[in-house]
Amino acid sequence: MKHRRSRHIGRGFLAIAATAFAVTAASLIGGPALADTGAPPVEWDASSIDEVYAPADGYYSYAPSVIREGATEWIWSCHNDDFRVIKDHIYLTKIVDGVVVDSRSVLQASPSPAWDSFHVCDPSVVAGRFSYQGTTYGLAMFYLGNDLDASAHNQVGVAFANRPEGPWVKLPDPVVTFDRTDQWGAGQPTAVSMPGKPGTVLLGYTQGDTSTRAFVVSVDLRAAESAKISEPRLLPTAGLTGTDGAPDYLNGFDLVYDKRGDRFLTVREQHPYPTDNPWWIGPSVQVAAIDADDLVKGRGVWTPAGDVDESLTGFPRNHNAGFARDWKGNLAAKDDVTVVFTKSCSSLPTVDDQDWSQATCDSLYSYDLWSIDGELRKRR
Repeated sequence: MKHRRSRHIGRGFLAIAATAFAVTAASLIGGPALADTGAPPVEWDASSIDEVYAPADGYYSYAPSVIREGATEWIWSCHNDDFRVIKDHIYLTKIVDGVVVDSRSVLQASPSPAWDSFHVCDPSVVAGRFSYQGTTYGLAMFYLGNDLDASAHNQVGVAFANRPEGPWVKLPDPVVTFDRTDQWGAGQPTAVSMPGKPGTVLLGYTQGDTSTRAFVVSVDLRAAESAKISEPRLLPTAGLTGTDGAPDYLNGFDLVYDKRGDRFLTVREQHPYPTDNPWWIGPSVQVAAIDADDLVKGRGVWTPAGDVDESLTGFPRNHNAGFARDWKGNLAAKDDVTVVFTKSCSSLPTVDDQDWSQATCDSLYSYDLWSIDGELRKRR
């Protein structure tokens, strides 16, 4: 799925969290980050492009949340469970030494009339210390859910587990709510553990109503039954560029924290959208960087770091991407960046096929996962 405030809103909590994040991050790297030189932070290695996971014919996989530890990767993705049936589950694909050893559905829609009774998609998994109904959990999965067979009325929920494969226990109500059933809603979450606050996460998400915007909140899940969610902060878009070089907006993004540079990187969908099939996804994703304190406070300017596009990968669509991260949402390797992106085919209409009904590109069922590595330039 591409594109209600919580019951307990903690005013001022995000500002406190921002200070804690900046102070703790500075202590982790031995002092404040120095000014950027303005050079692109990431240098891509085109020879590293590799297929990560290809679902069977009639199935799709996209929007990965990737955790890497040594030679093992856990990838949660948006995936269908029945042949050529568009109903989203969240799958976990486990990869060891580059080989897929397991792939299965680990989170499904709830029974109707629950808020997430049709699609569950767009996972973001992070480690911490979360308490719910007397049990302490080490993992939280934020996800998009809805109750319609449509790209509408999306909201963001959370589930807990102590193992990557689950069982995952859902909080019954969404943590980011959206009331209208005729608009896209809130979704595409991305979560990072707050340093020094193992029960609190920084949560970014997309909201689509009369326009498309990105927000960030802090979510305190030390007692998840009474979760404390801060007021949303609108994320900046200054510095982001589209495929045409023009200023761009922010949606469909993942975040990772670079401790050494005390900054966040985002990988996000670029615009404008193309005119050929599929026209609802961008042709490329862009990596950009911003100071951690600026992101948390909803200010500042992004520094573009490089695009993952057809000229680099050879694919006409490179979309719905995520970073390889550690369990807390930091870079998996301190000087390297790995982006796991979704590949898709594309096709043009013909005079006799204006609605693409005969198109050779069966775009949704061409969605599979690929990766590319880059070297992260150190800040002086």
